[in-house]
Amino acid sequence: MNDQYRGTIKQSFAWWDVGGADMPPGLFTQFNEKFKAWEKRRGFTNETDFIGNPLDKNDKKPDPVRVLKGRPLALKLAFENKKKMLAKEAEKAAKKALKKGLKDPRANAKFAPEIVGMQFASGNNAQRKIKQYLLKNHLIVPPDYEFGVNKIDWGKYEITGSRKQIKK
Repeated sequence: MNDQYRGTIKQSFAWWDVGGADMPPGLFTQFNEKFKAWEKRRGFTNETDFIGNPLDKNDKKPDPVRVLKGRPLALKLAFENKKKMLAKEAEKAAKKALKKGLKDPRANAKFAPEIVGMQFASGNNAQRKIKQYLLKNHLIVPPDYEFGVNKIDWGKYEITGSRKQIKK
């Protein structure tokens, strides 16, 4: 290679010559231990936040969950209330059916929801449709029926559904 672009003076610095940063060994483990102690002192965590044995250093604590505030909290609470209401409604319907001697519609082996096979432009749209269908038809959906979203191609997502395999 031609040396016409090479400088006349070769500079040398200590941090160029060494293979890495000049940090003492064990710096990161010390920092992690001191940070965990600081979290405990401040009350952010305690010994029960770790999965498994609290004295085991290899156990990781779960990822922190953001505290919901404002509109997301209201939506979550509204959804939980709606689920409770639907469960009460399902109990009432089951009691009425039992009094009348009707068979449970969820025991139907040939359950085929109309949303299976529908295609959407995004996976979120498909998940939203599944959620809406479950909320609307909770009385007829068997408890062992699973919905899923299958990615067919770029921008094509299909809703799938099947019964869970029950081990006997």
